[in-house]
Amino acid sequence: MDKINKVSGNDIFNILLDENNDSDLVLLDNDGKEVVFEQIMTIPYHDEYLDKEDIYCILHPKTKSKWFDTNQVYPFKVHKDEDGSYSLQDVEDKQVLKYLDKIYQEME
Repeated sequence: MDKINKVSGNDIFNILLDENNDSDLVLLDNDGKEVVFEQIMTIPYHDEYLDKEDIYCILHPKTKSKWFDTNQVYPFKVHKDEDGSYSLQDVEDKQVLKYLDKIYQEME
């Protein structure tokens, strides 16, 4: 289940890839409630099997939501929608989750 729909007022992709932009992201959860997230890191991931590169991010919720615990961080895949806008999707691939966790643990 995707927990994040659209960024509010800014372009997710540009914010996450701009190393000088550490602005919080205001996103909508499944209930349409705004949730403020702190950017922790953006991680490119190259899938050798599919020979494609995807962008992932790790975010920390700063506001309480029934979908998100403020004591945890959450990995998301940056997804380009058919209309050219970007959204964040839950990461379901176990190999990618393992990779993201390793990178995050090394950062701490």
